[in-house]
Amino acid sequence: MKALSYISDKGKRAVLLRAFHIWQRRPHEVAPLSEISHECASCGSIFNGNFCPRCGQSAKVGRFSFKKAFLLFLDVWGVGNRGMFRSLRDLMFRPGYMIRDYISGMQSAYFPPFKMFFLLAALSLVVAHGFSLGSDGDETKTDVNEKMEAVKQEMKQVKQEVSDEISLGNKSFQVTMDTENLDSPLLNKGHGFFKMMNTLRKNNPAIFSLLSLVIFSLPLYFFFRSTPTIPDLRYSEFIVALVYTSNMYSIYSIAGNLLNSSILKVIAFLMVFVALKQFSGYSKRRVLWYLMLTVLFSLVIVVALAALGVYIAYLTSKG
Repeated sequence: MKALSYISDKGKRAVLLRAFHIWQRRPHEVAPLSEISHECASCGSIFNGNFCPRCGQSAKVGRFSFKKAFLLFLDVWGVGNRGMFRSLRDLMFRPGYMIRDYISGMQSAYFPPFKMFFLLAALSLVVAHGFSLGSDGDETKTDVNEKMEAVKQEMKQVKQEVSDEISLGNKSFQVTMDTENLDSPLLNKGHGFFKMMNTLRKNNPAIFSLLSLVIFSLPLYFFFRSTPTIPDLRYSEFIVALVYTSNMYSIYSIAGNLLNSSILKVIAFLMVFVALKQFSGYSKRRVLWYLMLTVLFSLVIVVALAALGVYIAYLTSKG
């Protein structure tokens, strides 16, 4: 009832929102150093503080509980340490501020970005694969290769039908279409290149996503290399920021797939905008404009790289 009163009452709602905004901007606070003397249960050293300076064991070892057993189970998979739950929470509710804290040096408080990226990519693949086995599982099997083969066969049929006699004045011409031209080296190499990229996307989605992220980062870094919050942002730091942003997007997308909620999938796109705004300190209009330009430039880069890949494969086959 008390929580409902904060939502229904306009004044209390404003106080709640202000407290939330203050929490968003506040960096993670490390637990204060204990002044009590401890004897390490592992090596027997006497020390003051939260961790043993000799072996690194926590002063709060205590007896086993269900919570500790659960955390140890997660630690086997690499997610029970380095603040995974804190990272998930902050990426969902204060992504840009959390990324800025991490880049500024607060790295022990959060889960490593690339490790989280591959874990979430694997989880996303498992979730997507489970849903693809449902009612529309057969439709997802149609890939680029099958579509290109269908277009190729259709073109052959059309060209054979056009091989008719065309009259022009008193003269007649026999139009013959060479269907073997469809099997030209350039077309075959283009087909092979797109087949290779599609195989990479299906077999190594994490690697493919990481490569796409790098391509997307090139034009975006041009706009965000000097922001009000970080005037001298390095490209390597910006890559880390985008990896965390991609992790945030994956969290909302996985939740949307599990709950079958299209709203969460829309929120995933909107939170990318929120993360970049919080991280950069730019205005909403400026961030939106930069994102639109980045998408346009990224499409140009992808088309250019695809054309270059096909051309190189063609030259290699001729040599």
